[in-house]
Amino acid sequence: MIQIMGMEEKHIRQMAVLLAKRHERERKIFSFLPTTFEEIDDTEEVLRHMLERPFINGIVAVRGIDVIGYLLYEFKEDAKHGRYVWMDYESIAISEHENPRLLRLLYADAGAEWIKHGYFHHRLMAPLGNEAVIDQWLDQSFSFEQKYGILSLDDFESENGTLPKLEFRKGKREDASLLKKMGMWNSIHQAAAPSWQPITRETLEDVKESYEALSEDQDAYLWMAEQGDQIAGFHVYFRKEDPLSLVTPENCAVLPAASTNPDLRGTGVGRALANYCFDEMKKQGYEYIFADWHTPNQLASYFWPRMGFQPIMVRMVRKVDPRISWAHGE
Repeated sequence: MIQIMGMEEKHIRQMAVLLAKRHERERKIFSFLPTTFEEIDDTEEVLRHMLERPFINGIVAVRGIDVIGYLLYEFKEDAKHGRYVWMDYESIAISEHENPRLLRLLYADAGAEWIKHGYFHHRLMAPLGNEAVIDQWLDQSFSFEQKYGILSLDDFESENGTLPKLEFRKGKREDASLLKKMGMWNSIHQAAAPSWQPITRETLEDVKESYEALSEDQDAYLWMAEQGDQIAGFHVYFRKEDPLSLVTPENCAVLPAASTNPDLRGTGVGRALANYCFDEMKKQGYEYIFADWHTPNQLASYFWPRMGFQPIMVRMVRKVDPRISWAHGE
């Protein structure tokens, strides 16, 4: 018999065992993930660090005296999403010997309380190594929103063929105004069909200012591509370091922003720029690149996997009809 109960101190070690086992299974598919977190002490450190957050809570599934699954969740609120519940990559694990439907029991039990307190928006990060687990979330009406992938630079080979003639250079302070202009490219594209991700004037100004600031950021690896007298595109990278991240390999860089001039899309600029930048990052001593893309964005969802990025996790979302707070057919 399975019991769902509140999480206690005595449960944390067993939760760490489940997370370490989950990570071991993920590494059989994605060997570049850090080996560290196959150790129970290390996953326990991750969980205890998470539990220091002020608005986090959790439940466990217990059979007899054994924890066979857990779900941690965090209450959040911001201007973009309003009130929502967040479940991080490390927030969910179940025993490999249990039916994946155990996830539904955990979600149903915790979710009932979320709905009671007006949290109708649910968001989670799910590992992609177990298709049966992903199916459980899809069956609970969650949907894909953002994918995250890793490229091994050792395995990367530049695609040749017909590529446009471009000049590549490092970005500099004088590029601030250009970067501000380029900040619009992705945002406007994301608002178009079939992505339909709205961008308000206020948010667009914030995006433009953040791009402009890249010209002054000493930690950024910034490259620009030019075709004649026009900017063809750019990439920016940062070192990605997080000692408690289960998805960050050693010597990894993150690609938070990349864009191609809308007038030149479909001409090979994106591929040529990626070829150049990946080779440059390899020369800098990096072994992996971490990137993410909005799944409804057809161009990005096709381009990055084609360039060799292997999806390792996905952000999934569900919005419950708020009328459930009063509409029970009574």
